[in-house]
Amino acid sequence: KDWLEVDNAIDEPFSLKEVRMAKSTTIGKPGNAAHHDHVGENGEMELFLEKRFDRWALSSKDTAKTDSTKFYYDELFTLAVAASGDQQLDETPRGEGPDVDIAMTLHQIGQIHRRSHRYAAALSAYNASLRGMKEVLGTQHGNIAAILGNIGNLYMETGDYDEAFTIYQEVLGIETMHLGLSHPEVAVTLHNIATIECSRGNFSEGVSLYKQVVDMQKIRYGSEHLTVAITLSCLADAYEKLRNVKGAIKTYEEALKIRISVLGKSHLDVGRLMHKLGRLASSRNDYAIADIYVMRASEIYASNKLQPDHVFLREMARDNADIKAGLAFGK
Repeated sequence: KDWLEVDNAIDEPFSLKEVRMAKSTTIGKPGNAAHHDHVGENGEMELFLEKRFDRWALSSKDTAKTDSTKFYYDELFTLAVAASGDQQLDETPRGEGPDVDIAMTLHQIGQIHRRSHRYAAALSAYNASLRGMKEVLGTQHGNIAAILGNIGNLYMETGDYDEAFTIYQEVLGIETMHLGLSHPEVAVTLHNIATIECSRGNFSEGVSLYKQVVDMQKIRYGSEHLTVAITLSCLADAYEKLRNVKGAIKTYEEALKIRISVLGKSHLDVGRLMHKLGRLASSRNDYAIADIYVMRASEIYASNKLQPDHVFLREMARDNADIKAGLAFGK
């Protein structure tokens, strides 16, 4: 059947067998080169699922009791053995076949929903993808870590730090088993965990993790890489929250040197770091040094044509007034 037609029955009962049938009879048709491309296959499957799930939010059948919302994705891979029909998992090489394709496409749909801030739908699609991947690949495959990582990112974006922390810990276990302790993906996950620790007020734990990530990144990319500067800025911010002004200044200065080298002297990120260094110098009553940093930051903000009501400029006006007052009183 032509399962990309708009008039297909969207509200009929849905099954994985239907999607497998649709994929086997439509995706990869001879005579259409695009269907042989992996991206093209996922794209067509995504079109099918999006059309099939055009009304993706459903009121729960038990709304009187639960007042909840369900999604079509919730029904996918919930009864894996019963839903698999005539297909046997041992007939398909591990990591291949229609179930993996469906799971990958569900992951992509989760990404679409998440980018559009439809977080409940995204989580439903991610979880369906996760169930499908686990059905075929097991619980410790690298693809499982990738899906879990995006679920963790979703929880981070919605401020559910405890759930994000739990997910990232699971991701870290899978990644270290497959990739080793020094892999860049492991560093990214550790960085995410450090960010959660700081978001929960555990700045000492955040500092320890950020320092570990910086060491890993320097070994992998070298000491002058922008990735290192980004993590150094996070580390400096954690030091600042701990009132370790000396550590914050030293770390911001290292990050500033890298950003100037990579981005140039007039980049907005350079101006932001100079602004922060000026503020820290002011907190130590080093008003002359603070004034130099803040003046340079103001010039960079101006060169980047920030709007008058931009938060950076509002902060600058306040900080500059404090510094000028400190200079005037000779503190």
